[in-house]
Amino acid sequence: MTSTKTVRRAAAALVVPLLLASAAACGSGDDETTPGGVPAVSGDSGKKPEVADGKGDPPKELKSKVLNKGDGAKVAKFDLLRVNYLGQTWKGEEFDNSFDKKQPFDFQINTDGVIKGWDEGLLGKTVGSRVELVIPPEKAYGDNPPQGSAIKPGDTLVFVIEIEEAKSGIPEGEKVPQEDAALPKVGTNTDGKAPKITVPKDTEVPGEVVSETVIQGTGKKVGAKDTIEAHFTAVTWKDGKLVGDTRQATQQGPAGPRPMPVEQVPGWAEGLKGQQVGSRVLLVVPEKEFPKEDRKQLGGGLVFAVDILDIQ
Repeated sequence: MTSTKTVRRAAAALVVPLLLASAAACGSGDDETTPGGVPAVSGDSGKKPEVADGKGDPPKELKSKVLNKGDGAKVAKFDLLRVNYLGQTWKGEEFDNSFDKKQPFDFQINTDGVIKGWDEGLLGKTVGSRVELVIPPEKAYGDNPPQGSAIKPGDTLVFVIEIEEAKSGIPEGEKVPQEDAALPKVGTNTDGKAPKITVPKDTEVPGEVVSETVIQGTGKKVGAKDTIEAHFTAVTWKDGKLVGDTRQATQQGPAGPRPMPVEQVPGWAEGLKGQQVGSRVLLVVPEKEFPKEDRKQLGGGLVFAVDILDIQ
């Protein structure tokens, strides 16, 4: 049986490149029709671009310019994106890029997983596009850049981003009535926020794993040995205490869905087998499914709300 420490490590397994979000002020200013103040970019799509230094004072508003328009679907709110990118300061000092690493970056848009300029500048762009963003400090790192980077307080940043893939990051399907009063109720919101889990009072935890569909997806079915891409929220049965939420940043990584091998999480292989991508599933996992040394802190067991976003 896998320990909960191993489960937590699996849940936190996410590469965190330099551009991941810090708190930034909100605002507007997306403008792909007015390229003034946007440095020149050269090089073929799919390869590391060359970006000229910024000239004069940087623009005060976010600039977004489509360099090559792709013919894929438009990026929608809460989509999961896979991109390649290069980032440099306005003065031309490169601080990060995924092209040299040969490792695209995955993130969920509009969930505070990246800087605000990415959220605003990529929304509505089409898959396959190469996009240049000029991001003022208020929509980047402001006065608190990442330690050890070439970014200085107050820097305007320039990114060239190639959108390779976009897929839904929220459940998609019909809501299923939750009629069993002895089971927890799970929220059916699809606004990018964690669903509320309400555990019934004065009710005994089930003796076996319970799996109930809350939102019925229509995608591929999960196998017992699959690794799924998922958002999940977990609370204790005893008092509804929150013990895990992928929509909240932790010391191990930013907010965002996680790759989860279902056989490594107690109760998941049994409870998620046969469930479909796009679904939200209620799982009740009694404490006996967990290692003995971890049971005391589980309050009888755990209640999960799992959004199955993809199968890897």
